[in-house]
Amino acid sequence: MTTETSREITWAGGTHTFDLGHPWVRRVMSFRGPAPAVALARFEAGNYTPEDVERLIELGLIGGGVPERHVEALLDQHVRQKPLAPNVVIASTVLASLFVGAA
Repeated sequence: MTTETSREITWAGGTHTFDLGHPWVRRVMSFRGPAPAVALARFEAGNYTPEDVERLIELGLIGGGVPERHVEALLDQHVRQKPLAPNVVIASTVLASLFVGAA
């Protein structure tokens, strides 16, 4: 299911749907922070951490419908202990889609 905040991105050898607007993901982000606006400010200022990048990709994939066991495998193969810059682009794009939509 695609929503206004979901975004299909070619990454990790395939096309994946990311969605931070999924209701479950929104609840997780509000309780286990950082709040989306705080995360956006961090990324805009370049003050993000590797954990911020990983978490946004993780939640985006889960919100996009990827089963958690597959998300863990993707994170292990393509995020954890990997160069940060390519994944910053993905995390930033996923986060921006939450604010401005996928278009």
